[in-house]
Amino acid sequence: MKKYYDFLDYSPEEKLLRLSIREKADEIRISWAKKGLFDVFDILENECILIRKPLETTEFSGFTTYIEGCFIVFLNSTYTVGHERFSGAHELGHLVMHREKLLKESLLSTETVIEQEATMFAVEFLMPTAGVEEIFHKIVGVEPNQVNVKHVIRMHHYFKVSYKAMLKRLIYLRLCDVNLFDSLCDYCSLENAELLQDLTRKEGYNCDLIKKSNTQYVSKEYEEIIRRNYETGKISYKRLEFLLGFIGRDPIDYGYEVSDGEN
Repeated sequence: MKKYYDFLDYSPEEKLLRLSIREKADEIRISWAKKGLFDVFDILENECILIRKPLETTEFSGFTTYIEGCFIVFLNSTYTVGHERFSGAHELGHLVMHREKLLKESLLSTETVIEQEATMFAVEFLMPTAGVEEIFHKIVGVEPNQVNVKHVIRMHHYFKVSYKAMLKRLIYLRLCDVNLFDSLCDYCSLENAELLQDLTRKEGYNCDLIKKSNTQYVSKEYEEIIRRNYETGKISYKRLEFLLGFIGRDPIDYGYEVSDGEN
């Protein structure tokens, strides 16, 4: 049976790809840090129009699209904040590495290679190798076979990612013994949600990263661009209705009324 940690079995080609993506992630992170931006949500806010909204489905975490001359990133905030931050970094990866493809196709396909590249970018962007190794030895400092749940909790709060993403990163970097994966992963199961929250509080952290986000946020710029495109005749009333419906609004909310002959 396939294990979660089969991600360790990278081919030589995949390892070279990861190295190139690591360089790109480092470059992007440093360039934004020089501007005083460190949080992925803040970076996305400057890169595109950001929409965070809870959906009834968990079939997808987010997507990036190009419509009406703008890049838009949508994040499903039904997930935990830690998960949503990783999704945000994943979509940032698309903006960085697949921008030309987005310009041509508007919405990326779920092509395996493209998704793998964006996921690799997210990992390297949020949990850079040198940073994880340094912080691990500073705040954990145990042998790989001695890592326990409280150590993972400390690490995932430092890097502001989900518990599971941090655990996988520690395994990948050989900071945690792969044989501990299954037992440590059990702590982030739905059945153990309350236990993980209790252990998190005992470590002195709040539970924001491991609770559902349910954030509702839309860049004001989104509404302004959609309305401006309608008012200048670039999009139809029907298109306006569709785009506003995307954020739970209606043309009537802004005083727009469909005219005879509009479609």
